Amino acid sequence: MKGFIEGLAGKLAVVWKSVFVAHAKICIITGAVAVSGTAATVTGVEYVKHNNTKNVVQAQETEHESETETESERLDKLNKILAETQEETAEEESSSVEELESLMEEALSSDDTTSEELNQIIEAVADSGAGPVAVKDIEELEVVEDNSSEPSREDAEVSDSGTEETSSSDQIYEVNQLVYGIDVSRWQGDIDWSKVAADGITFAMIKCGGGDDGLYEDRKFKQNIQGALANGIQVGIYFYSGATDAKTAYDEASFCINLIKDYQITYPVAFDWELDGDYNSVTEACETFCNVIKSYGYQPMVYSNRNRWYNNFNGEKLSNKFKVWMAAYWSEYYYTSTRWTYGDDLASFKWHYDMWQYGVTDTVDGIDGYVDMNIAFFGYANYKVNGAQDAALTVTNTNITRYLGHDSGKLNEGVDFMSGVKGVNSIGYEMDVDYDIINSSGNSVDEEDALSQPGRYTVRYSFKDPKSGNITKDAVLNIVDVTAKFVTPDINVQSDVSGRLPAGFSFVNGVSGTNSLSENATLTQYEVIKRNIATGEEITMSPEQALANVYDVKNYTYSVVYYFDVPKDGTVKQTAVMTVIVKETETEKETQKETTEETVINNK
Repeated sequence: MKGFIEGLAGKLAVVWKSVFVAHAKICIITGAVAVSGTAATVTGVEYVKHNNTKNVVQAQETEHESETETESERLDKLNKILAETQEETAEEESSSVEELESLMEEALSSDDTTSEELNQIIEAVADSGAGPVAVKDIEELEVVEDNSSEPSREDAEVSDSGTEETSSSDQIYEVNQLVYGIDVSRWQGDIDWSKVAADGITFAMIKCGGGDDGLYEDRKFKQNIQGALANGIQVGIYFYSGATDAKTAYDEASFCINLIKDYQITYPVAFDWELDGDYNSVTEACETFCNVIKSYGYQPMVYSNRNRWYNNFNGEKLSNKFKVWMAAYWSEYYYTSTRWTYGDDLASFKWHYDMWQYGVTDTVDGIDGYVDMNIAFFGYANYKVNGAQDAALTVTNTNITRYLGHDSGKLNEGVDFMSGVKGVNSIGYEMDVDYDIINSSGNSVDEEDALSQPGRYTVRYSFKDPKSGNITKDAVLNIVDVTAKFVTPDINVQSDVSGRLPAGFSFVNGVSGTNSLSENATLTQYEVIKRNIATGEEITMSPEQALANVYDVKNYTYSVVYYFDVPKDGTVKQTAVMTVIVKETETEKETQKETTEETVINNK
């Protein structure tokens, strides 16, 4: 591994160069195609200053008229050149990207990889244009519950407006690009997003989770993002980082991507840095997180207060690569009821900033208490929430009937209350649906109690839609009592002198059963119980054993247990008394006669 680390810089440079060259070829040709329709020629490229101080490349175009070729002919020629160039570079580019991905896999698995090395590799992969940086599945990450503390304001920079140099930001950005927003987490509790939207809030930066106390998802993340989207508020994300190097930042980015991938996010995804750490390592952590985020098509951004931007990491470098979210509070907006409005002073900053967290106020309808306030100097036109629709609650079985065996105390069939139940909210996300069982008196009852007591119940399904509030639908639950009637007459039978039952004897003559729904019960089996009068010991005999048994009525008593399969009640058993009269021998008869005559004489 030492050799791998030592050769990493050179290896990375070679691979990155090949990727850059391949993409440069494609970009140049694509640029020619893009401008050909306007009959313009790319005559040169130069760096120009954008009005927010970021460097951008701008192609200089000169109009010309074609003398020999039609526009269609020029397009055909350019498309042919483009196809040839793409074919020529595809193999080279694919090979280079594979090498980068292999380097990244090796670097992540090695304990010897430095933060700087990993950051360089991830940046190269992100900039290669080959697609998203591979991230860890959520199952590979150690995720904990959200036990984060409420954000501290101990190091907040608070100053009075007018006491610092006026920023040029009001000249840099057009007025129609200035929009108002908030940032929220679980500490704002349950938010009424419809009221927030009506109060002039255009965007919301929503905390999805953090890494300051292990990786965790913010407890209100799903509720907040769905509520904001459902009410037409554009959404950005912030991740409260605890990363102090590229490796932990990569894990945080992996977790963040897993949390946000199913949502419509237009505003940036921000790396929120509010802790302390090594200057270079924190810079690398910021870059790593943002490069991973960028590779998935999101707009990366870095958040911190102004002091940290100046002192805790390389603010100049990061501000030239990513969007900047800067916190600098002014006293008139710090835990007050006053909002910043257009025309008020703006905070100064060494570099450009795209979003300013200017204070903490209690001025936003729909939020109970204080919330961080922001303004942004950019917006997104033609915004529309994908999947916007009416909330829907589907319950396929609205009449549930089960039969409760009176004797068994069991249902004939279990109940899956959630089978065929589905809730979809007004922005197309499937919701967890709750249900409540209500008795005829209008009181909620426990599920177990309802299923063990005959009666008619209402099953009320519900979920909370972020736009329309509670969505409900009812089903009827009928628990029907099933009683059974049995005919199991006691048995009186005379055996022969040896105590054996007569030939052709049947234990089931006249035995029957029905339930309260007039459905016949089925006799499934029976057994004869032989009980020792002296000891109480019981012996169970099968029908075959009972028919072959020698009945000793002096020492044993007998009974018959019948087992019925009762419709909608299950197995029910009934017991009949069996009386066996053993036929007397002639000697016994003569002795009995003499005894009787003697008794008569004595009585005279």
